[in-house]
Amino acid sequence: MVKVNRRLNPAFDKYNEISVSDSLRIDFNKKCYLCEEVTRHFEVDHFYPQLAYSHLVNEYENLFYCCQKCNKIKPKKTNISSDNEILNCCDIDVESYIKLKLNIQECKIEVEQVKSNLVLDIKIRNTIKVLNRIYNGENSKSTSCEDLRDEIKSVIASFRKKLDKYEKSKLKRAIVEEIKEDLDNTSSYSTFKRWIIRDNPNLNQQFKQYIGD
Repeated sequence: MVKVNRRLNPAFDKYNEISVSDSLRIDFNKKCYLCEEVTRHFEVDHFYPQLAYSHLVNEYENLFYCCQKCNKIKPKKTNISSDNEILNCCDIDVESYIKLKLNIQECKIEVEQVKSNLVLDIKIRNTIKVLNRIYNGENSKSTSCEDLRDEIKSVIASFRKKLDKYEKSKLKRAIVEEIKEDLDNTSSYSTFKRWIIRDNPNLNQQFKQYIGD
Protein backbone atom coordinates (compact mmCIF):
# COMPACT_ATOMS: atom_id res chain seq x y z
CA MET A 1 0.00 0.00 0.00
CA VAL A 2 1.55 3.26 -1.10
CA LYS A 3 0.94 6.69 0.38
CA VAL A 4 -1.82 8.46 -1.52
CA ASN A 5 -1.94 12.24 -1.57
CA ARG A 6 -5.39 13.39 -2.57
CA ARG A 7 -5.30 16.52 -4.69
CA LEU A 8 -8.89 16.75 -5.88
CA ASN A 9 -12.19 17.50 -4.19
CA PRO A 10 -14.91 16.93 -6.79
CA ALA A 11 -18.44 18.23 -6.39
CA PHE A 12 -20.98 15.40 -6.51
CA ASP A 13 -24.25 14.14 -5.04
CA LYS A 14 -23.71 10.38 -5.36
CA TYR A 15 -20.47 8.43 -5.06
CA ASN A 16 -21.13 6.56 -8.32
CA GLU A 17 -21.02 9.70 -10.46
CA ILE A 18 -18.41 10.01 -13.22
CA SER A 19 -16.74 12.98 -11.52
CA VAL A 20 -15.88 10.73 -8.58
CA SER A 21 -14.44 7.96 -10.76
CA ASP A 22 -12.39 10.43 -12.76
CA SER A 23 -11.01 12.07 -9.62
CA LEU A 24 -10.11 8.75 -8.00
CA ARG A 25 -8.24 7.69 -11.13
CA ILE A 26 -6.08 10.78 -10.83
CA ASP A 27 -5.61 10.78 -7.05
CA PHE A 28 -4.77 7.06 -6.89
CA ASN A 29 -2.77 6.99 -10.15
CA LYS A 30 -5.05 4.18 -11.41
CA LYS A 31 -3.62 1.92 -8.70
CA CYS A 32 -5.63 -0.35 -6.45
CA TYR A 33 -4.92 0.91 -2.95
CA LEU A 34 -4.69 -2.64 -1.60
CA CYS A 35 -2.73 -4.80 -4.08
CA GLU A 36 -1.01 -1.93 -6.00
CA GLU A 37 -2.02 -3.19 -9.44
CA VAL A 38 -2.37 -0.43 -12.03
CA THR A 39 -5.74 -1.08 -13.63
CA ARG A 40 -8.55 0.68 -15.46
CA HIS A 41 -11.08 -1.84 -14.14
CA PHE A 42 -11.90 -0.65 -10.65
CA GLU A 43 -14.70 -0.18 -8.17
CA VAL A 44 -15.30 2.65 -5.74
CA ASP A 45 -14.60 1.20 -2.32
CA HIS A 46 -15.93 2.72 0.88
CA PHE A 47 -13.06 2.62 3.37
CA TYR A 48 -15.57 2.78 6.19
CA PRO A 49 -18.44 0.51 5.02
CA GLN A 50 -21.74 1.98 3.92
CA LEU A 51 -23.91 -0.07 6.28
CA ALA A 52 -21.97 0.96 9.38
CA TYR A 53 -21.17 4.55 8.37
CA SER A 54 -24.09 5.82 6.30
CA HIS A 55 -23.04 9.44 6.91
CA LEU A 56 -19.79 8.78 5.00
CA VAL A 57 -21.33 7.14 1.92
CA ASN A 58 -20.86 10.22 -0.24
CA GLU A 59 -17.77 11.69 1.43
CA TYR A 60 -14.89 11.80 -1.06
CA GLU A 61 -12.29 11.20 1.66
CA ASN A 62 -13.97 7.83 2.33
CA LEU A 63 -13.88 6.69 -1.31
CA PHE A 64 -10.95 4.59 -2.55
CA TYR A 65 -9.78 3.23 -5.90
CA CYS A 66 -9.95 -0.56 -5.61
CA CYS A 67 -9.61 -3.33 -8.19
CA GLN A 68 -12.59 -5.65 -8.53
CA LYS A 69 -10.68 -8.65 -7.15
CA CYS A 70 -9.55 -6.92 -3.96
CA ASN A 71 -12.97 -5.43 -3.36
CA LYS A 72 -14.41 -8.95 -3.36
CA ILE A 73 -11.63 -10.52 -1.29
CA LYS A 74 -11.38 -7.85 1.42
CA PRO A 75 -13.36 -9.05 4.46
CA LYS A 76 -16.74 -7.36 4.80
CA LYS A 77 -16.07 -6.64 8.47
CA THR A 78 -12.99 -4.52 7.64
CA ASN A 79 -13.24 -1.11 9.34
CA ILE A 80 -16.60 -1.94 10.94
CA SER A 81 -15.05 -1.25 14.36
CA SER A 82 -11.71 -0.36 15.92
CA ASP A 83 -10.98 -4.08 16.40
CA ASN A 84 -10.78 -4.68 12.64
CA GLU A 85 -9.69 -1.28 11.36
CA ILE A 86 -6.81 -1.13 8.87
CA LEU A 87 -4.31 1.60 8.04
CA ASN A 88 -5.57 4.42 5.84
CA CYS A 89 -2.99 4.94 3.09
CA CYS A 90 -4.25 8.48 2.54
CA ASP A 91 -3.27 9.41 6.09
CA ILE A 92 -0.34 7.11 6.85
CA ASP A 93 2.74 5.95 4.99
CA VAL A 94 1.94 2.24 5.28
CA GLU A 95 5.22 1.33 3.62
CA SER A 96 7.17 2.59 6.63
CA TYR A 97 5.40 0.03 8.85
CA ILE A 98 4.88 -2.93 6.51
CA LYS A 99 7.40 -4.58 4.22
CA LEU A 100 6.36 -6.53 1.11
CA LYS A 101 8.72 -9.09 -0.37
CA LEU A 102 8.31 -11.72 -3.07
CA ASN A 103 9.57 -15.10 -1.83
CA ILE A 104 10.16 -17.00 -5.07
CA GLN A 105 11.27 -20.23 -3.38
CA GLU A 106 8.07 -20.57 -1.35
CA CYS A 107 5.91 -18.92 -4.01
CA LYS A 108 4.38 -16.46 -1.55
CA ILE A 109 4.40 -12.82 -0.58
CA GLU A 110 6.03 -12.02 2.75
CA VAL A 111 4.07 -9.32 4.58
CA GLU A 112 6.10 -8.17 7.57
CA GLN A 113 5.74 -5.47 10.21
CA VAL A 114 9.01 -3.55 10.35
CA LYS A 115 8.17 -0.83 12.85
CA SER A 116 5.99 -0.69 15.94
CA ASN A 117 3.65 2.09 16.99
CA LEU A 118 1.53 1.87 20.14
CA VAL A 119 -1.29 3.83 18.55
CA LEU A 120 -1.22 2.01 15.22
CA ASP A 121 -0.19 -1.55 16.09
CA ILE A 122 -3.71 -3.02 15.95
CA LYS A 123 -4.31 -1.39 12.57
CA ILE A 124 -0.93 -2.60 11.34
CA ARG A 125 -1.72 -6.20 12.32
CA ASN A 126 -5.17 -5.98 10.73
CA THR A 127 -3.65 -4.56 7.55
CA ILE A 128 -1.18 -7.45 7.41
CA LYS A 129 -4.07 -9.92 7.70
CA VAL A 130 -5.92 -8.28 4.82
CA LEU A 131 -2.79 -8.15 2.65
CA ASN A 132 -2.03 -11.82 3.37
CA ARG A 133 -5.57 -12.65 2.31
CA ILE A 134 -5.10 -10.72 -0.94
CA TYR A 135 -1.56 -11.81 -1.82
CA ASN A 136 -1.48 -15.33 -0.35
CA GLY A 137 -5.13 -16.36 -0.18
CA GLU A 138 -5.06 -16.77 3.61
CA ASN A 139 -8.58 -17.37 4.99
CA SER A 140 -10.05 -16.95 1.52
CA LYS A 141 -11.55 -19.33 -1.05
CA SER A 142 -10.49 -17.08 -3.91
CA THR A 143 -7.70 -18.29 -6.22
CA SER A 144 -7.04 -14.86 -7.74
CA CYS A 145 -3.95 -14.53 -5.51
CA GLU A 146 -2.15 -17.04 -7.75
CA ASP A 147 -2.55 -14.84 -10.82
CA LEU A 148 -1.60 -11.80 -8.76
CA ARG A 149 1.62 -13.43 -7.54
CA ASP A 150 2.48 -14.46 -11.11
CA GLU A 151 2.04 -10.84 -12.21
CA ILE A 152 4.19 -9.55 -9.34
CA LYS A 153 6.83 -12.17 -10.11
CA SER A 154 7.02 -10.98 -13.73
CA VAL A 155 7.21 -7.30 -12.75
CA ILE A 156 9.89 -7.91 -10.12
CA ALA A 157 11.96 -10.03 -12.53
CA SER A 158 11.93 -7.16 -15.02
CA PHE A 159 12.92 -4.70 -12.29
CA ARG A 160 15.82 -6.88 -11.12
CA LYS A 161 17.13 -7.08 -14.69
CA LYS A 162 17.29 -3.29 -14.74
CA LEU A 163 19.16 -3.28 -11.43
CA ASP A 164 21.65 -5.84 -12.75
CA LYS A 165 22.12 -3.77 -15.87
CA TYR A 166 22.69 -0.67 -13.75
CA GLU A 167 25.34 -2.35 -11.59
CA LYS A 168 27.23 -3.72 -14.61
CA SER A 169 26.96 -0.74 -16.95
CA LYS A 170 29.34 2.21 -17.14
CA LEU A 171 26.66 4.36 -18.81
CA LYS A 172 24.14 4.49 -16.00
CA ARG A 173 22.12 7.64 -16.70
CA ALA A 174 19.49 6.09 -18.99
CA ILE A 175 19.05 3.09 -16.72
CA VAL A 176 18.67 5.35 -13.69
CA GLU A 177 15.69 7.05 -15.34
CA GLU A 178 14.03 3.67 -15.92
CA ILE A 179 14.62 2.63 -12.32
CA LYS A 180 13.27 5.95 -11.03
CA GLU A 181 10.05 5.32 -12.96
CA ASP A 182 9.76 1.88 -11.38
CA LEU A 183 10.22 3.34 -7.90
CA ASP A 184 7.60 6.03 -8.39
CA ASN A 185 4.19 5.70 -6.70
CA THR A 186 2.55 5.54 -10.12
CA SER A 187 4.30 2.24 -10.90
CA SER A 188 2.68 -1.15 -10.24
CA TYR A 189 3.83 -2.87 -7.04
CA SER A 190 6.23 -0.06 -6.20
CA THR A 191 6.37 -1.06 -2.52
CA PHE A 192 8.02 -4.35 -3.49
CA LYS A 193 10.58 -2.54 -5.63
CA ARG A 194 11.44 0.05 -3.00
CA TRP A 195 12.03 -2.63 -0.38
CA ILE A 196 14.42 -4.38 -2.76
CA ILE A 197 16.38 -1.14 -2.82
CA ARG A 198 16.25 -0.66 0.96
CA ASP A 199 17.51 -4.20 1.56
CA ASN A 200 20.59 -3.64 -0.60
CA PRO A 201 23.04 -1.19 1.08
CA ASN A 202 24.71 -0.22 -2.20
CA LEU A 203 21.47 0.35 -4.10
CA ASN A 204 19.94 2.10 -1.11
CA GLN A 205 22.80 4.59 -1.11
CA GLN A 206 22.33 5.22 -4.83
CA PHE A 207 18.53 5.50 -4.89
CA LYS A 208 17.51 6.53 -1.38
CA GLN A 209 16.40 9.95 -2.59
CA TYR A 210 13.75 8.27 -4.75
CA ILE A 211 12.27 5.93 -2.16
CA GLY A 212 12.05 7.88 1.09
CA ASP A 213 12.95 6.45 4.50
